[in-house]
Amino acid sequence: MPFGNTISFDFAVAAINGEQLGNNPTNATDFLAISLSTPDYIGHQFGINAVEIEDTYLKLDREIATFLTYLDAKVGKGNYTVFLTADHGAAHNPAFLTDHNIPAGVWDSGAALKDMNKVLMAKFNVDSLVLSLDNYQVNLNNRAINAQNLDAGAIKSACIGYLQNLPFVTYAIDMAKVQSSSIPEPLRSRIINGYNVKTSGVIQIILDPAWFTGHGAGDGGPTGTTHGSWNPYDNHIPLVFMGWGIPHGSIVRETHMTDIAPTIAALLHIQAPNGCIGTPIPEVIKK
Repeated sequence: MPFGNTISFDFAVAAINGEQLGNNPTNATDFLAISLSTPDYIGHQFGINAVEIEDTYLKLDREIATFLTYLDAKVGKGNYTVFLTADHGAAHNPAFLTDHNIPAGVWDSGAALKDMNKVLMAKFNVDSLVLSLDNYQVNLNNRAINAQNLDAGAIKSACIGYLQNLPFVTYAIDMAKVQSSSIPEPLRSRIINGYNVKTSGVIQIILDPAWFTGHGAGDGGPTGTTHGSWNPYDNHIPLVFMGWGIPHGSIVRETHMTDIAPTIAALLHIQAPNGCIGTPIPEVIKK
């Protein structure tokens, strides 16, 4: 329901009042992060064109205005800095797209997992060699592969062959060979950035635009939406700075969510966090 945002802002106001944020006698900077997850839940359930999501954002707009008005009175207008962003975008619902004659669809990854394991069973005579296709990645059953002394490379090749025969799969990439794969450079960079040898799958699956995986309405099913692709509708998110130290203006060049922390650090003239991989956005701090 939209009022999850209301509750979050109520908590934020209570934190500011209870901890006297913005009124530190040592002039140390206070930092308050607010996560508004209500649009995510409602978007997954109903999709981005639904009246429910429109209602949510109309209410959220008023909630943000009320909160900023409170900050103006509590901390003082121009005495605080705000940044606003999102963790991801979202795809149009495939049913909405097909209604408008745009190719789209939902991939039943659960059924694909069963089919893939049948193919591998016929070839290697071991069941359940793939544990999951979560996050558009093939996760192998390493325990079974090692116990049966199977060739993991041959299993990966069989999985890639299966996936490449699906009409809506754009690429199926061996993660260990991504540097030499024939894919566009932006995709290669994103795959490398998201890869961790200890926790990631061994094959990255990239579907055609307007396709995503899901099993139900809350997970990108027939009425909702989901995320996890490289496409602009999914990875193009807002990034707004306002308040103390921020000049007026706008830019259209590419920036990244990871640029927020170093930009704030530069604004405050402090060291960036030790896990920071972004760079300051000069237009934000040019004053």
